[in-house]
Amino acid sequence: MIIRMPRRLVPILMSSVLCTFFGCSKDQEKDYLELRPTDEPRKSSSIPEENIPLKEDNVIYINEDIQDKEKVIELHKYVIANTNVKIRSDKSTKSDKLGILFEEQLLPFINDYGDWVEVSYDGKSAFISKEYVKIIESYDYQNSSIPKLDNLNSISEFLDKKDKIRANTTVNVRSDASIKSEKIHQLKKGDELPLLCIYNDEWYQVDYNGQIAYVYREYADIIQSYSAINEPKDIVFMISKTPLYDLDTYEIIKNIPKNEIAIVYAQTDDYYIASVNGTIGLIEKIHTQSLGDKYIVIDISSQNLKLYIDDIVIIDTPIVTGKDSTPTYCGIFDVYKMEENVYWKEFDVTVRYGLAFNRGEWIHDAKWRKKFGGSIYHKDGSHGCVNIPPEIMELIYYYSEIGTPVLVKK
Repeated sequence: MIIRMPRRLVPILMSSVLCTFFGCSKDQEKDYLELRPTDEPRKSSSIPEENIPLKEDNVIYINEDIQDKEKVIELHKYVIANTNVKIRSDKSTKSDKLGILFEEQLLPFINDYGDWVEVSYDGKSAFISKEYVKIIESYDYQNSSIPKLDNLNSISEFLDKKDKIRANTTVNVRSDASIKSEKIHQLKKGDELPLLCIYNDEWYQVDYNGQIAYVYREYADIIQSYSAINEPKDIVFMISKTPLYDLDTYEIIKNIPKNEIAIVYAQTDDYYIASVNGTIGLIEKIHTQSLGDKYIVIDISSQNLKLYIDDIVIIDTPIVTGKDSTPTYCGIFDVYKMEENVYWKEFDVTVRYGLAFNRGEWIHDAKWRKKFGGSIYHKDGSHGCVNIPPEIMELIYYYSEIGTPVLVKK
C-alpha cells in the first residue's frame, strides 16, 4: 500500500483530519449524474439500484462533459464494431469484401444510409452493415502539455533506445539457465524485459525487476526497445481495442484491450508515443481518451486501486472486487453520489464512506475484511462493489468529488 502526497495537498489533508475531530463534513452533491450510454446496468445487485436515467439515443458520446471549450479542436464521428464484420465496396452483401472490421475497433464515419454506414477504409469509401456497429462521437482536445513531433527522427529527445528481448510466444522466466530451474514469472507474447547479455546458445540473461533471470532464446527475440527519459505528459485509456505499433518497424507488437491505460510521452498528428504495461510504441489517438486531472483506476486482475492527481499516483491500495458470479463491471464511469454512514438494510451493514460509480456498484470501506488483494475476490469477493481498507477509504473519499472518473479494467 503506497500513499504519496504532493506538497500542495498537505494542507488539504490536514483540514480533513481536523474535520474528522471536530465533526464537520464535506459538502456533497445529492443529484444523480447521468450514466454514460455504454454502461450496462447491473441486472442482479447486492445494493439497491438507483433511478438513474439512461440515454436511448443511437449515438454514443465520448468526452461529452466538456469543461474547457477552448481546448476542443473539433468533433469526429466513428463507427465501432459490436462483432467482427465485413467491410464492403458497396451497400450490398453481394458487393466485394474489402476487409474485416474486428470487434471493438474503429473506422472514421462518412455517412448514414439507414441499413448501411459509409466509412473511410484505407483512405477510400467503404460500407458496413449498420446492424453490427455503433456510431460514436469523439472530441479532439488541445493538450499543450504533450510535446508535438513533426516526425520520429527527434524521438531520442524523449526516449532512450536499448536492447531488450520480446517474447514471441508464452515463455517462462527462470532463475537459472535451465528448464529445471525455478520459474519466477511467465511472459505473454509481446511482453518485454531488458537484455543483459546472450548467455549461451540457448539462453538470454535478462533483468527481471532488478533480479538476474533467464529466458529461453527460441521463444524470444532481441529488439531495439525504448525507455522514457522524461516524465509522462498524460495518461489515456482505450475506448476500443487497438494495436500497439513498433516505433522502428511499425509492425503490430500486440493488441491493447479496451479500457487499458497508456502513459503518453509525446505525440504526432495521429499517434501517441506511449507506454502500455512497460512496452513503448505508437497508438492511434482515435482509439484513446484522456482521463483528465483527477481519476481512479481499478484493476481487477491485480486487485488494486490507484487514485491519480495530475497523473501522479496519490493512493495505491489493494482491494477486493466482485466475485466471479457477481463481477465488478469493466468500463469508464463517474462518481455520481457520495455518502457517509451508508446503511444497506438487505445486509444489515453500514459503511463509513461510499462512492457510487455504477448502478448498484460502490467503492466503500469494508471493516469486516481482514485481508485485501490477491485472489480473494474469485470466491469471497463482493456482489460488485469495490471493498477498500477502512483507513484508506477515508482518504479516497476526501480526494474524490462528484464527477471523478472511475476506470475499471482487467
